Parts: sequence; structure tokens; C-alpha cells
Amino acid sequence: METGITKAQLVLRLFIISSPLLLNDFYLRLVPEDAVALKLVLDVMVYIFWQSTLIYLAFRARWFAVSDLGLSREKMGKQILSGFIILALVSVVSLVIDIGGSFLEHSFHIKVESVWYFPIPDWHPVPAFFYVLYLSITAGVYEEIVYRGIIISQLRYVTAKPWILVIVSALVFTLIHWSMGPGTWIIALLFGAFWAWLFLRQGKLLPIMIAHFLYDFLSIYDIPGRIMSGLGLK
Repeated sequence: METGITKAQLVLRLFIISSPLLLNDFYLRLVPEDAVALKLVLDVMVYIFWQSTLIYLAFRARWFAVSDLGLSREKMGKQILSGFIILALVSVVSLVIDIGGSFLEHSFHIKVESVWYFPIPDWHPVPAFFYVLYLSITAGVYEEIVYRGIIISQLRYVTAKPWILVIVSALVFTLIHWSMGPGTWIIALLFGAFWAWLFLRQGKLLPIMIAHFLYDFLSIYDIPGRIMSGLGLK
């Protein structure tokens, strides 16, 4: 590991490691909504291959060590259980946010919009399920490695203050969702800060990965929206 970097180097590194998802929000806006195969190919090329290459090169350049990611097989059962507990907490918060958004829309005609570029395709349920599973797992794994693990390890070169680590990590995480609307910004900022705080507190990334993956999976299937509809809140 290195002993220190300048703030200019830090900013450049944060931009480099975030570039695949920053680019995603540019090109996905130009791809037709029904071009599922094209979106999937681009996602694999940019989000998987390019992001994986950057993570590998950053590791080889000694920007971070594997130990910085907090990934271990120690007490796996406890880590998995912790992931489900985190999921329950963020799901409740998400439901409250959705209810608040619905209230604003119906009472004040203020719509807090979100844009999602990967709707469930009109496929047989089985391949559609694996499509959603792919989107959810890759987001849960890659985004946690990059925006909690690597970015926080980089920020530690210039500050040891936990609140700065949490805020900057959450802001960068929100920035990579820049084209997805204010509804997504709110979720990304709140959950990004919460997950960063948990990572600093627990030093474990796997529980957050599990919660992130499952939250995205449920959201793509619009489980929160169905719950709201069932409660007569939507």
C-alpha cells in the first residue's frame, strides 16, 4: 500500500474508478427502451469488463489491498443474517420514502421521478428472472466494492474523519446515478451514507452486498410498489 496521495490525485482516482457507471448514464439515455439485448451487451462490456479491468489495475497499482474491502469468510452465517437485517431496515425506509412521494404527488402535484433503464423484458419468466438476477448481483457486488471498499480506502489517504468518509462516499455514489432522477438521488444518497457508515462500523462488506443485491432485486420486480398498492397507498 502507498503511504499517501495528494487531493488532486484522489479526485483523479475517484473519477477513474467511477468512470464506467458515469458513462452508463450517458449512453443508456440514447438506447431505445425495448433494445434489451443491446443494453445487456453494453452493460457487460462497460459495467463488467471495463469496471473489472479498472479494479484489477487499481489493485496492481496498489491503490488498495484486499483487506481494505472487508471481505472474509469469518462467521459467514452471521454476515448473511446481518445482510437480511440491513435489507429489512432499508426496505422500511424505502417504503416510507415512496409513501412520502405519493403524498406529495397527490396533495401538492409534486412528482419525485426516477428513471430506470432496465425494465423487465417481455420474456419467459425464467430467463427474465435470470436477467433481473444478473442486474441485481452485479450492482450489489461491483458498486459495494467500488463505492464503499475502494473509494473509502482512497479517502483514508487524506482524512481519517468518519463523517467525511461517509459523506464523500455517498455523494460519489449519488453522482453515478446522475441521470436517474431525484427519486433515485434521494435513495442513493441516504442508502449510500448508511452503507458507508455500516462499512466503517463493522468492517464487513458482504452483509451490505447482500442487502444491496436483494434490495435491487425486489425493486426491479416493484415489490415495494405492490405493497403500497395492497395497502391502498398508491
